[in-house]
Amino acid sequence: MGLSASEAASLLGVSDQSVYKWESGKTRPRASQFASIAALRGMSKKEAASRLDVSAR
Repeated sequence: MGLSASEAASLLGVSDQSVYKWESGKTRPRASQFASIAALRGMSKKEAASRLDVSAR
């Protein structure tokens, strides 16, 4: 989707560090976060951009 780790974190409601650690393999997401991650993966770029714009306000 072309999102930065910071943008993905914002959409998932987690810290930037959490996303960095998931990407590097240092940790794994909690089971409770899988639904949010799946929803993010199903989002279009336009919807993600729109949600980021709303959360930035």
